[in-house]
Amino acid sequence: MSDSRSKRAIVAALSHKPDFSALVDLPPLDSKAGSNCLRWLDHSGLALVFLRSLQDHGATDRISAVWREALRRRQERNIFRLQDLVEEATRINSAFLSYGVTAALLKGFTLTPDFCADPSLRHQVDFDFLVAPSDTGSAARALSACGYSAAYVNEAGESCFLTPLRHIPSDKDDLYCLQRQRQVDLHVSLWEPCPWLPVETPTDCLEYSEFHQIFGLQYRSLSLEDKFLLQVLHAFRHSVRSWIRVSWLLEIGRCLDKHQRNAGLWDRLIARAGHAGLTKSIFAFVLGLVRGLFLTPIPAPLCSWTAEAATPRLRAWLDHFGFEWAISDWPGSLNNVFMASEFIPHAGLRRKYWRNRLIPKRVNLSLGSIVAVRPKKMLQLQASRVSYVAQRAAAHLKDIAALPRRQFYWKRALERYREITFG
Repeated sequence: MSDSRSKRAIVAALSHKPDFSALVDLPPLDSKAGSNCLRWLDHSGLALVFLRSLQDHGATDRISAVWREALRRRQERNIFRLQDLVEEATRINSAFLSYGVTAALLKGFTLTPDFCADPSLRHQVDFDFLVAPSDTGSAARALSACGYSAAYVNEAGESCFLTPLRHIPSDKDDLYCLQRQRQVDLHVSLWEPCPWLPVETPTDCLEYSEFHQIFGLQYRSLSLEDKFLLQVLHAFRHSVRSWIRVSWLLEIGRCLDKHQRNAGLWDRLIARAGHAGLTKSIFAFVLGLVRGLFLTPIPAPLCSWTAEAATPRLRAWLDHFGFEWAISDWPGSLNNVFMASEFIPHAGLRRKYWRNRLIPKRVNLSLGSIVAVRPKKMLQLQASRVSYVAQRAAAHLKDIAALPRRQFYWKRALERYREITFG
């Protein structure tokens, strides 16, 4: 069974109307194909929710006992990881309160229950908080008191705070173990400044925030409509790079399913999102991916609102490239560069975007700075960084080499859609 077929079988099992028929052909876990498939499940964020879906539908016998055990062990470890994350969020939240900072917790376990039925089914990497620009200094001092530090504090965008790194990261690390290094991202808006994508977002999200509770932690969270807006923007922001977690699309689909007939929610969402053409195009793209992968019905108000943005070019890309692009292995695919003109109409900005994608100026090294005195540890960290860069570079060059062939298919897809539109 090819990697693509395995991924499609898993996505079908998680769709709006689950189909488990193809799971019988999942490759053995001790084979290279099985190992690759499990790694993709982990990176895509689908491993735990896939197991829960099988359990909920009485379909666990569709996969082997070895597969079931591997997924079950991940679930057990992630429960302890979640408890640890909640304890750390409690500590950070208390520090914010003591420094007089109003902060809303974003994403992560705040997505329960509207986007995810159980917080233990999500693999959370870091913490994201929304604060007012005027509070970034106080928030930075609060985080410093908790042992976090940042290279710089950005009052107009995102600031990344990290605890000291005492572990050499590698691609063999267990994603579900307790965090060895913690990260907090401070945000001052739902959209970070981007030179080629001037997305307009509401500036009063903290005023509409609400209090929620989980495992004894009381925290401030966005309103549901602002959460949905953030999830769509978050998925899109990653998509204009190269890769997204498929679980983000699944969670958006789950919220659409849960509130399918809640016209008031979608009306409020549209009011919050606004009527800019770029925003409508972003929603048409992300919701198109959700529908294409999981067959999720899109509520009528959102269909009407995004109708003019669902251009033949966008539909052609979603139909011919969307599925395979979304399920691609990390670090992703360059296929989305064909869609640049849908979101970046200015030719000069579009060329800058293409250059940035094809010839990146730097590789984002999320390996941190290790706390160590021994030169041996520093050498190990540098070796890990070199390995990371080499892996990214090899995947990137392979993707560039495949672009001419993909562009040929893209032109043919566009021609067919033009013929349909003309007809």
